[in-house]
Amino acid sequence: MRVAMLGWEFPPFVSGGLGVHCFELTRQLCEKGVQVDFFMPVSGKTVVSPHPNLRIIEVAKTELRPYLFFSKKGQAAYGENLINAVNEYWAKCIERVIAASSEKGKYDLVHTHDWLTSKAGSALRNKLSIPLVQTFHSTEFDRTSWPWEYILDIERSAASNADLIIAVSKRTRAQVMRLGAEEKKIRVVYNGVDSERFGAVKIDAKISALLKKDKKIVLFLGRLTEQKGPVQFLHAAKKVLSKNPNVLFLVAGKGELLPMLINISLELGISDSVKFLGYVPEEEQQKLYKIADVYIMPSTSEPFGITALEAMSSGVPVIISKTSGVAEIVRSAIRVDFWDINAMAEKILAVLKYPQLTSTMSRLSVTEAAIYSWEKTADETIKIYEEAMRRG
Repeated sequence: MRVAMLGWEFPPFVSGGLGVHCFELTRQLCEKGVQVDFFMPVSGKTVVSPHPNLRIIEVAKTELRPYLFFSKKGQAAYGENLINAVNEYWAKCIERVIAASSEKGKYDLVHTHDWLTSKAGSALRNKLSIPLVQTFHSTEFDRTSWPWEYILDIERSAASNADLIIAVSKRTRAQVMRLGAEEKKIRVVYNGVDSERFGAVKIDAKISALLKKDKKIVLFLGRLTEQKGPVQFLHAAKKVLSKNPNVLFLVAGKGELLPMLINISLELGISDSVKFLGYVPEEEQQKLYKIADVYIMPSTSEPFGITALEAMSSGVPVIISKTSGVAEIVRSAIRVDFWDINAMAEKILAVLKYPQLTSTMSRLSVTEAAIYSWEKTADETIKIYEEAMRRG
């Protein structure tokens, strides 16, 4: 089977779960004999294929990362730069995929990810007469409380034009149906995690002691946007610290809300107990999970939430928002409403206070996370490919 896959990110050019998904999925697909040509913008970084069956083909230079800077007014801080970059990518991608199809033989299907690649996929479906599979990792309804009509229109077209749609959770399936997609052509395929990689990370005891300084650590890791709930995280931190001042709150990630979050920590009087780490590379993220005593994912709207599985694989007790896709499948994580900072604080305090609860959650989390492998994700994706090809 030969697949033309259109993405926007691939390690080391990553801003979130989209890049992780594309890396892990393509690697597992290729392990199972699928030949994948992965088309992406030129990132300016060295992108290395993790498997002989995977070709990385870069087109249309851009340094822009998606989803980081959408304002409440429904406009991207990138403005016309992002729109122009995406339009250029679509045009160049169509050209390169058609050329690769002529050179190496016809593709069996084209697989696109989110709105950033969807129009190119639709054009290639028609030009090459092959099936189109569209994955929705999120929708504009998830990313902002003020959806941008420009992107919504693209997403509606993507939902309409695809032969089959992959949604990363039942929650995302419902959002895609809001875009007008027929339920009968949507398949839910959950993300996975490389549990062995996260479980094998070792931490230098001296470094851990230096950072923790005999304090418990509560970790937030994600884009600093409204969607991810960092404001709620800080307000919960204030309540925790009023009961237990011996706690350090780590905020790992970057985004448009960083200046505001720093100001909030000052206004709440907790700045000495909150550290903003900025962007943290993947290897360092793995170490952060290992030294954390609790991991919090308080997202207001989370299509899935790969970081929750990563934390669970690392043996960290996890507290997640009920409005997340990962909440549909995990049982060993504690669920809270993103808006209920009192409950969030209570759960954090309980995990920090009771060692037996911590050890039980840690053990169950590791066992449960191992069930959700990227191999399983790839197996289900191949079945969808085969179904799309039968239909075509």
